[in-house]
Formats: sequence, C-alpha cells, structure tokens
Amino acid sequence: AEEETKEEVKDDAAEEETKGDSTEEKAEEKKEEKPKKKKKMTKTIKVQKEKKRMLVRKLTVGSYHVGPIQPYNEFTMEESVAKMADLAKKDKDRMMLEEIKNTHESYIYLIKNKLIDFEKEIAAVSTQEQRDALSKSAEEHEEWMYDEGYDADLETYTKKYNELSAPGEKMFSRMKEVGARDEAVTEMNKKLEKVAALMKKWETTMPQVTEEERADIISKADDVKKWIAEKVEAQAAADPSTDPVFTSSEVPLQTTELQAAISKLSRRPKPAPKKEEKEEKKNETDTESGESGTEEKEDDSSEESKEEPKEEEKEEEEDAAPSEDKEGEEL
Repeated sequence: AEEETKEEVKDDAAEEETKGDSTEEKAEEKKEEKPKKKKKMTKTIKVQKEKKRMLVRKLTVGSYHVGPIQPYNEFTMEESVAKMADLAKKDKDRMMLEEIKNTHESYIYLIKNKLIDFEKEIAAVSTQEQRDALSKSAEEHEEWMYDEGYDADLETYTKKYNELSAPGEKMFSRMKEVGARDEAVTEMNKKLEKVAALMKKWETTMPQVTEEERADIISKADDVKKWIAEKVEAQAAADPSTDPVFTSSEVPLQTTELQAAISKLSRRPKPAPKKEEKEEKKNETDTESGESGTEEKEDDSSEESKEEPKEEEKEEEEDAAPSEDKEGEEL
C-alpha cells in the first residue's frame, strides 16, 4: 500500500510538471500570437459653413439738453457770429485810425522841418507861393487835428492826410530828382563809353561777331545818347517848379534792349579752328631700317612740337572767352 501511494504521488508530481510546462508553452504561444493593432481609419468630411448675414437697421437718434444752460439755436448762432465780425472790424478800424493819426501828425512836422533844413534846395524847385501854401496847409492841418479832428473817423483822417501829403510829395520829389537825375545821366554816359570800347575790342577778340552786328550795337548806343541829350535839354528849358521832364528811374531802362543784344552776342561760341594740312613724307627706299626708325622719331618729335603751341592757343582762347562774356553781361 505504501508503494502504491508513493507511485501515485510520483504520478501526481509528474502530471503537475507536465501541466506547468504546458502552461508555460501556452503563455509563450499567446505572447507570440498577440494580434497586431489595427490602424484607425479616418474619414474627412467637408462641412460647408453658413454664410454670415449682416442685418442693417437704421436708428433715429434724438438729443435733448437738461439744465438752465441751453445750446445756441441757428438764429442765435448767426447773430453771435455777426456780432463778433462787427467787433473785429471796429478793432481794425480803431488801430488804423490811430496809425493814420500818427502818420498825419508826423507829416506835419516833416514839412516844417524840410522847409527849414532844405530851404535852398526846395527854393530851386518851387515858387514862393508853393512854399507858403505848403507851410500854411501844415499849420491848418495841425489846428484841425487838435480841434475838429479829435473825434474824426478813419475816412475823414485819410482824406485830410492825402490833401496834406500830395503837394508836399511833389515838391520833395522834385528836390530829390535834381541830384539823382544828374547821377543817373553820368552813369549812363560811362556805360555807353564802355559799350563803344567793347565793340572796338571785339573786332579782334570776337571774330564770330560780324561788323554789321557791331554797328547795330553802336547805333543803339547812339540812340540812347540822343534820348539823354534831348531829355536833358528839355529839362533845362522847363520850369523847375513843375513836374520833371524825365526821372532818374527812367534812365537805366533805356539800355534794356541794348543790354540784351550785347549779352546774346557775348555768348556766341567762337568758330572751330581750321586744321592745317600736314605734309606726309614717304620714304622711297626702306633698305636701312635704322635710318627709317630715326627719321620716324624725328617726325614724331616735330609733330609734337607743332601740336603743343596749338593747345596753348586753345587754352588762351578759352580763358579769353569767359572774360568777354562777363564784360558783356556787366554792361
């Protein structure tokens, strides 16, 4: 019986071993036989978005003001703007009135001072009656200014100033023109002498200007001289207490056409110099190369010596041209 039990135990142990081995094998097989993960399938579904719709609704807005201070209405605004414009105009008239008062008073003292300081000069261009009338006018305007003119308006003061200054300006202008006219005539005669000297110089330095063109310039200068002589003679014969025959400002204007013609001619370029024909010498025999080489060197040196003075002449002409232009523009 003991042997049987021992065999049974052995059999049970063997079965258990076989069972353990089989379970291990099954576990390994299960590991090996694990199914692979399936890839997820994705689908793209296009969804069409709804278009946004804008709803517009007009709103009516009203306004109201609370409190004792209310905004201007259209009528009140126009009235206020008109008041401001009227006040601005009154301020401007007041400033202009103060200015014309000062100018009027200053001119009264100017007349009195000039009649004393420039007595001889004014006497040469006016009569005693004119001087007395001007002096009396200054006194009358001074009395009016402190009497009736104290409360005068801008328009009245402007008229009174024009009445006072018109005869005074004529007299003082004649006095000033006596010296200015002589000075302008002297300067013009000097200028015309320079024109004549320039035309003489252009005979050699400006061959591009023809003789007829130079004669035309001299003719225009003679016309200016004639005009000056006639005006000076007429002024000498005229009454010095009347308006002058010509003024100093008219003298320079007489050479406007003359100046334009001279300036145009002075900018005319000089003609290009003619090229001199070079004589080329040909050697009939080329037997000796050394001799031919020396002859060529001598020819080159002679040609260079000829070209150098030509270049110097060109430089001198270029230097002379700007100076002539300046002389023509300065006249």
